[in-house]
Amino acid sequence: MDECPICAKHRGEGPLVGPEIWRDDIVAVSHLPAREGPVLLGYLFIEPLRHAPHLDDLTDVEASAVGSAARRAAIGLRAEVDAEHVFSAVIGAAVPHFHQHVFPRYRGTPAETPWYASTGWAEAPRGGDPEIAALVARLRTYFTAV
Repeated sequence: MDECPICAKHRGEGPLVGPEIWRDDIVAVSHLPAREGPVLLGYLFIEPLRHAPHLDDLTDVEASAVGSAARRAAIGLRAEVDAEHVFSAVIGAAVPHFHQHVFPRYRGTPAETPWYASTGWAEAPRGGDPEIAALVARLRTYFTAV
């Protein structure tokens, strides 16, 4: 779909393009770009390459690939950023292309901070393009290892 911003992202076009960690012929994994300043380090997106608006529109193969990518992302985040927990959520419907959010809850996040607010904790590590690029390079190893 030409008007889909995630389809455009997969073509390397538009404002959603971010540092890509991994891609095969089914799914892509990328980091949230630092378009307007530092972002939470480790905030990732997993998306099927085929345009599929909702979770139930995925094929079994796509769903399996998304799940495998989310698992590898979680393993990488736990190891590379010493995340206390890794959350994975399918939230929102503003963009009509399935996308799964995967993000760390950093150690030290106050216990009273709800899971969905973990990304807003002021002391969580944030970074711009250089820090994101360094993390992306480290995370790639979790997708290429057999």
